[in-house]
Amino acid sequence: MRIIKIAALTLLTSSSVFAADIGGITVNGEIAFDYTYNSTGGNPTVAGGTEVPFSGAAQDGTYRLNTTQILAKKETDKLSVLARLVFNPISYESAPGSSSKNNFGILDQVEIYYKPLPNLYIGAGRFMTTMGYESVLRSENIFYGYSIGFQGITPGYGEGLRAKYIVNDLLTATLSTYNQSNYNMYGDDYTPTKTTELSANGTMGDLQWFAAYYFGKDAGTAANDRVQNAASNVWASYRITENLLAAVTYDSKTYSTDLGTSGWSDSTIGLISYKLWNNTLSARYEMIRGAMHMSEGGLAGVYNGADKVNSLTLSDKIGLSENFNAYVEFRADEADEQAFKDSDNNPTKYAHMLTLGALASF
Repeated sequence: MRIIKIAALTLLTSSSVFAADIGGITVNGEIAFDYTYNSTGGNPTVAGGTEVPFSGAAQDGTYRLNTTQILAKKETDKLSVLARLVFNPISYESAPGSSSKNNFGILDQVEIYYKPLPNLYIGAGRFMTTMGYESVLRSENIFYGYSIGFQGITPGYGEGLRAKYIVNDLLTATLSTYNQSNYNMYGDDYTPTKTTELSANGTMGDLQWFAAYYFGKDAGTAANDRVQNAASNVWASYRITENLLAAVTYDSKTYSTDLGTSGWSDSTIGLISYKLWNNTLSARYEMIRGAMHMSEGGLAGVYNGADKVNSLTLSDKIGLSENFNAYVEFRADEADEQAFKDSDNNPTKYAHMLTLGALASF
C-alpha cells in the first residue's frame, strides 16, 4: 500500500488554530474517514491491484479510517522539537502467500533543531523532505486526495542532518543530507548511502514560491545494487482574490541503477480553487509522463506500459464547522495504454473514483 509523504514548506490553510498547549508542548492533529467507489469494481487492475493507482489503496465500496495523525511541537529560544505519530493501516506479508494488517501507530518523524542564531536552525533526526506542494496533513490542503506526483515522484522520509536559514519572508534556504530518502512514508532508510537535498522558498505578497533539487545514491531493490536518483520540484501559488487561488507545480525524477536500468517520470499540475460560502470548489489537472517507470509501495509497473496519464480531480470541501470538513471528490484518469480494468474485468484506458470523506482537525 502506498502511503502519502512529504509536507510543503508553505501551506494553503492551517489547522494550528485548533492546537492545544500541554505544558508548553503544542499538540494538534487530524482524524480522516472516507468511503470510496472506484471503476474497477474490485477487479485486479493490469498492474495487479484492485484500486486505482496512487489513491492511497482505496478499495471499492469500503469504509476506511484513513491516515490519522498527531503532531507534538516544542520550541524555545535555542531548541525546537517536532514529533509525528501516524496511524495508517498497512497490509504486509506475514508469511509467504499470506497477508496481515498492522493497525498500530508509527513514530514517522522526529526533528530536533538547535538554534545558534535566531534565524539559523541546525537539526538531526528523521525528516520529511521539504519537497512537494501538498502537506501530509490533509486539513492543510485544498483537496482530500493527494496528487499522483506527490505520491509517486517526490522523495519521502530520510534520517540525517538539516540546516535551515531564514533570510527574510522572501527567502528561506534549506540543506539536508540523508542516509537515503525512500519514495514512501515507510521503509528502511539506514542504508549507508548518501543523498542531498537543496531547497529555497519565499513569499512575495500574494505569491508563494518553492524550488528544490535532490540527488545522490539510494539502495536498490536487488542485492549489491545502488540507484542514482535525482528529483526536482518547483511550484508557485498566487491568491488572485481573497476567495480565489491558482497554483502550478512541476515534479520530476530520474534514476539509473548499477545493474544498468534507468528511467524518468514527471508531473505537471495546474489547479484553481474558489471559496463560496462554506464550500471550497477546486479543480486539479495533472499530466504524468514516464508513468511506466513509477512504483507504488515497492510495486513497479503500476501503470503497466502506459507512458502518459492525464488525471482530473474535482472537489467540494464543505466546512461544516470550524474544525470539521466534509468532502465530495471525483477523480478521472486516462492512460495512453490499457492500464486499468473496468467493473466487468476488461482492460481499459480509463479509471475513475468517487470519494466521500470527513475530516476532523484538533
